[in-house]
Amino acid sequence: MVTIKQVAAHAGVSFKTVSRVVNHDSTVKDINREKVLTAIKELGYRPNRAASLTRRKKSNIYAIIADELLSVPYTFDIIRGAQEIAWQKNKELLILNVNETQISIDRAIQSLLEYRVEGVIYSAMYHRQVQVSDELKKIPTILANCFPAQNNLPCVVPDEVQAGEEITTALIRKGYRKIAFLNLNEDIIAAKGRKQGVINAFKRQGLSLDDLYIESVIISQPDGSELSTSRASAARIIEQFKPDAIICGQDPMAMEIYFVVHDKGMTIGKDIGIASFDDWGSIPELLQPNLTTMALPHHEMGRWAMEYLIEQRTDIVHHHLPFKLIQRDSF
Repeated sequence: MVTIKQVAAHAGVSFKTVSRVVNHDSTVKDINREKVLTAIKELGYRPNRAASLTRRKKSNIYAIIADELLSVPYTFDIIRGAQEIAWQKNKELLILNVNETQISIDRAIQSLLEYRVEGVIYSAMYHRQVQVSDELKKIPTILANCFPAQNNLPCVVPDEVQAGEEITTALIRKGYRKIAFLNLNEDIIAAKGRKQGVINAFKRQGLSLDDLYIESVIISQPDGSELSTSRASAARIIEQFKPDAIICGQDPMAMEIYFVVHDKGMTIGKDIGIASFDDWGSIPELLQPNLTTMALPHHEMGRWAMEYLIEQRTDIVHHHLPFKLIQRDSF
């Protein structure tokens, strides 16, 4: 194994200079930095991270605890956003995927303490309230896509109200006036916020709420599961309410509504407009015509949360980030 002293001898500099280059010290002279980097490449030197960690007062390691994050495709963007900032700031990022069991979370936190991480992003699969372990409070922590049961930790979350208002306003400006909103389970934060946003848009545009129909078509079951009545509800609403546009609670629901509309011999984008939320994986671009939807700000949440930690902020914020309208051809 190549040592730091061998690199120093090859480059013609002191081993302390090599150490400073490896640790991204900006005060190293450019000519010496180039010598060291060339020697590292020619010798194939790799820093001993374990040894370095024991010497440093700070670990330069941050972490994401992903609460079942990997089960939903678009939430990878939280990790990607955090990683971008970590790389820019010469920090390392650990990723631990956990489930909701306390033993899973406790093991993750123990690992983070052992690695002496400098900050943690605790991220949830969907926008919701979470109860954070007291052990995690030993490390600077920010929540992403979730918020604390008590107002004792900073968090960054999607602006669900803005999303509902913007997508509805976009429809209204295209000339749609009679709109049905097929919502998610109204027990969840996203459904409540998006519903309020849709109503806000009608009021701001001076339209009658008589021309707005809202129904939750994702229903909680006694066993904790959810039942979707999307297709049946959409068929009934199209027949009875006769909307000229439908807003769907999320993109997988929109996919079902496409089938209903096609079965009725209607043309999406002409006879009826379809809009949605989340920009879920490849669904919007696979549907024909392509689906207009509001993209969740997961990438931005990851970046914002990592910047908050690296800046060593301590203010308790509940920060909302806007969705982005992805205009396609469905209205």
